[in-house]
Amino acid sequence: MVIIITGYSGSNKISIAKKIAKKLNLNFFDLHKKIEEYEMLSVPEIINSKGNVFFRKIESKFLKQIINDNKGLVLSVNEGTPCYSNNIKYIISNNIESVYLKYSIDSLLKNILNNQNILNTFPKNYTNNQLKEYISKHLFERRLYYNKCKIIIDCDEIREDDIVEKILLSLN
Repeated sequence: MVIIITGYSGSNKISIAKKIAKKLNLNFFDLHKKIEEYEMLSVPEIINSKGNVFFRKIESKFLKQIINDNKGLVLSVNEGTPCYSNNIKYIISNNIESVYLKYSIDSLLKNILNNQNILNTFPKNYTNNQLKEYISKHLFERRLYYNKCKIIIDCDEIREDDIVEKILLSLN
């Protein structure tokens, strides 16, 4: 079984994917961590030194490679992955259980503001209202891709362990 967890920044994709992998005794992969290990640079360093086009090409290559090389895994992908290089076609293909962790803009804003590591990936010096508008714009553009997932979990006001249980119940 291949399960891919998608969602916007602040949707706890990695933590939830790890818990699902543990419960199902599957391997866990974080797509961007695999790229960072291979390139020996962080994602921002890759983008700054080699460009966004290079990064999106290698991201797509790694996505396909991980899916093709592993028949039992849970893969966490970052918020932009489904939106580039026709990656969504691989994410929603027949043999893959794709999951979108859906949060409201207010919940995402709260999660992002409460996690300095995530907050550092957003434009600096934004007020909370500017950050909310930024998230709103991104979600408007990306929901088209996220909503193609086979499983959509409304995550607002739900504990992480309950989100995991909802996903497990939704799997074929």
